[in-house]
Amino acid sequence: MSSIDVGVYVSDPNGLDSFIEMASRIGLTGFTAQGIEGGPIIELENGFSILKRTDMSGRGLNSFKKQIANVRKQSMIVAVPLTTIEIVNWAAEDKRVDLLTLKPSLKHRFRDSTARLAAASGTCLEIQFAPILNSVGLNRSKIIKAFRETVETATDAGMSVVLSSGANHPMHMRSAMAMRHIGSLIGMDSKFAEIVVCKTPFEILERNQRRLSPEFVGEGVEIIQRGGNE
Repeated sequence: MSSIDVGVYVSDPNGLDSFIEMASRIGLTGFTAQGIEGGPIIELENGFSILKRTDMSGRGLNSFKKQIANVRKQSMIVAVPLTTIEIVNWAAEDKRVDLLTLKPSLKHRFRDSTARLAAASGTCLEIQFAPILNSVGLNRSKIIKAFRETVETATDAGMSVVLSSGANHPMHMRSAMAMRHIGSLIGMDSKFAEIVVCKTPFEILERNQRRLSPEFVGEGVEIIQRGGNE
């Protein structure tokens, strides 16, 4: 089954070709990038897709609220890190945010109440597995434990989960099969791992393509046919 990696960090357009080459080699059909020219999605002739991703940051909740409308228009994927409860609960409720990204370096617990808010709005938990690959011994065990606990909190609340690479170099990317195996490390059975690696990222992409369409008015409302003067 084909998949897209919504957690790739390509910040230098000059390095884009090497990411595309690696992604094609391991069977991906798309990935995210930052700071690239063009619209929220760039579709290449070979059917490959490059999705513009924005990881929001700011000094407080008001900063995030001021940014979100403009960021949403320009990005196919919008992510907010798991930071303060005030920011995370806002992001969990705001349908314009796609992902709540868990970073082990941030010492903030993922709360049941936040997961329930996200489940209601359709915001997904994003687990980036790069920290697992970049750690060893006790530190790796702690990261895996934190990932397992956070995924369990999300799934118990009915919140969707996405597994991505967090790659900032082509060699850090992984095939869908390898990503499913990594999912098993953090407590995912094979069926659930396939959903978080293959199905859910495509659902986010399809949803946002509809939202960014000129015919989209709001959730459940679309312009079917535009009127005009005879």
